[in-house]
Amino acid sequence: MKRLVLLFTIVALSTGVTFAQKQQKKDDKKETVEFFVTSEEMCHNCVRKVNNNLPFEKGVTGLDVSQEKNTIRITYRKDRTSPEKLKAAIEKLNMKVEEVKQPEGKK
Repeated sequence: MKRLVLLFTIVALSTGVTFAQKQQKKDDKKETVEFFVTSEEMCHNCVRKVNNNLPFEKGVTGLDVSQEKNTIRITYRKDRTSPEKLKAAIEKLNMKVEEVKQPEGKK
């Protein structure tokens, strides 16, 4: 019985130590970039192409395509990809884009 109590005490203390360590939030690793499509008006097929291909790019966690505004907003992990790589992925779909610069302080 004493061994069982000792075993549970050791397990409880070891798990408490691992949970007490500082963990980095996943949201700190994420960033959002917005691109404006300059090549043409976005049609239904263009939106479908973007929705079918961009989510499979490495690091992409969120995607919002606005056909009315001709914009593509991508949420991605900073440690996995970059805006330049995402721009190249969109240009592979035969769409010319420009990065929309957001004012400082607004994310």
